[in-house]
Amino acid sequence: MGAVIWDLDDTLVVERAAAEAAMLATCEWAAMTLSVNPVQLCDDVFGLAKSHWRALPTIRYARDVGISSWEGLWATFDGPGPELAELRSRAPSYRQSVWRAAVERQLHPSAKAISELADRFIVERRARIRMFDDARSTIDHLCQRVPMVVVTNGAPDTQRAKVRHSGLDRFGLPTVISGDIGVGKPDPEPFERALRMLGVSPAQAVAVGDSHSRDVEPALELGLAALLLIRESTRKEQQADPHSRFGVISTLHEVTQIVEP
Repeated sequence: MGAVIWDLDDTLVVERAAAEAAMLATCEWAAMTLSVNPVQLCDDVFGLAKSHWRALPTIRYARDVGISSWEGLWATFDGPGPELAELRSRAPSYRQSVWRAAVERQLHPSAKAISELADRFIVERRARIRMFDDARSTIDHLCQRVPMVVVTNGAPDTQRAKVRHSGLDRFGLPTVISGDIGVGKPDPEPFERALRMLGVSPAQAVAVGDSHSRDVEPALELGLAALLLIRESTRKEQQADPHSRFGVISTLHEVTQIVEP
């Protein structure tokens, strides 16, 4: 393979575990300041975030570009376009309404307490941006040898923050963000843009990501090879090798073996 198209969230940069840890830290802080049950509050916030997110008039756009409800709890939605502008205007009230509804299942909080909780989660989430160790070493090894692009779903500001604060930016990889182009994976457009940036044909590239539906399937349909990352897996469906267009890996170090056999 002559080029690599990387997914970002939970492939190069920690996403789900970081969001959950940030939520737990925020709810534990709420337990100390408001005497609420932190576990219940965590569950309620995540659940209510989904229902409130789906009720927003921006939900179709959010689904098209892959912006999750928990991303809405810390994104600023900076960027051009009417969709981002609409999300930007609604984000503060969305965050306030989610936290208020969650806390009110246990007690009646003040407006100040709700604002502090909403702000606290943003701080906690940003503090947990980090790259996986195997991502750092793999990209460091390949960056001078193989052309690479990052393709990611999400809001432009959060995805750029992850690239910047994780240290991924020092490698200078071009990045295609769904929120910038108005369409996200599994639509083929983000992959097609990445291929144009790389200047290679689909047969010369491999896509690496943690989602079969968003990373592997669209890549295969375009004629790319694909590697599905399943971290800490003890049993692989299929070994990744240079003779297969699709493989399963448990560490990004295996990408080096495929790209440089």
